[in-house]
Amino acid sequence: MLNPVNGRDKDLLAIGRLGSPHGIQGFCRVQSYSGQTAHFADLGDVLASRGDERRKVRVEESRISGPDIFLRLSGCSDPESAREWTGWEILVPRSRASSLGPGEYYIADLEGCQLVLGAEPVGAVEAVLEGGEAPLLEIRRPGGRNVLVPFRKEFVGNVDIPGRRIELLAEWILE
Repeated sequence: MLNPVNGRDKDLLAIGRLGSPHGIQGFCRVQSYSGQTAHFADLGDVLASRGDERRKVRVEESRISGPDIFLRLSGCSDPESAREWTGWEILVPRSRASSLGPGEYYIADLEGCQLVLGAEPVGAVEAVLEGGEAPLLEIRRPGGRNVLVPFRKEFVGNVDIPGRRIELLAEWILE
């Protein structure tokens, strides 16, 4: 699953987070949200986001070595200038994000979906949280109470992104 952009701009997806400087030439380490690396190779102009702040920035160079990703942003020529970008997320249009495999979804697409038991809506996905074995769907129940539903095949059936519906298989999990 990939991270959303704080529920805004559904055409943009956060593909990774800039980390600490790497080396002396202004590179930043990058944590890929998908675990994939190929889509970081030729990013060009991206949007960087931290909290409510956004900045357009150019990726001047990328280095990918196995699972490790290093980016040098425009204006970064040393570790001190790269450090200023630590903690910023990299936002790109969907077309430049990693591709989805079978049974994979962008978090941005799950948020706002109705959770249904049979044909009856029982809540809405308010957020997707990191869980131990599986992501957790934070469900806003009627009446305002929130519950967590593990995004696992034992609890979640059909996911219909175009129809904005997610099938719940185990009613007891809402208690």
